[in-house]
Amino acid sequence: MTTSFDDIYERFFRKVEEDPDFFEYYNCTEEEALKLAQERASGYLDEAVSTLAIRLTGFADVDFFDKDDSVFNFELVNTEIEILARMMFVIYLERDIAKLKSVINSMTSTDIKMLYSPANERNSFDAMLKNYKINTEAMITRYLAVDRETGKPKRIEYEDI
Repeated sequence: MTTSFDDIYERFFRKVEEDPDFFEYYNCTEEEALKLAQERASGYLDEAVSTLAIRLTGFADVDFFDKDDSVFNFELVNTEIEILARMMFVIYLERDIAKLKSVINSMTSTDIKMLYSPANERNSFDAMLKNYKINTEAMITRYLAVDRETGKPKRIEYEDI
């Protein structure tokens, strides 16, 4: 059995579906826009696989580098798909930090301007990203503690040590 990258892209796309910039391309058909979105997602997936493989070195039950151009050469479980999609989303968000757009406010009240200040916007974004990373790391830690197929806790066999 194999797992298509499309399964992971689909999960990732649900995470970015509210961002019109990710899916809107000028002078493109819907099919062309989807192809461009998949090409962008492919880069995020490559980076996520490398990061996850390093994070799981010595602990993983599978080799995440065992893949071809469009499929993993083994069947990923739902948790692995979710972890990769979440890691792709983190990578996507981290790239947005550099291009954070401040809200242009034409009102004169300093209180309202403070509400929409670029510093507040960046701090909110940073806090959201940090929380998302913490939750993703917790998911990876839980993943490492259970058998990937059964979901049952792993046991340490002391006589094997």
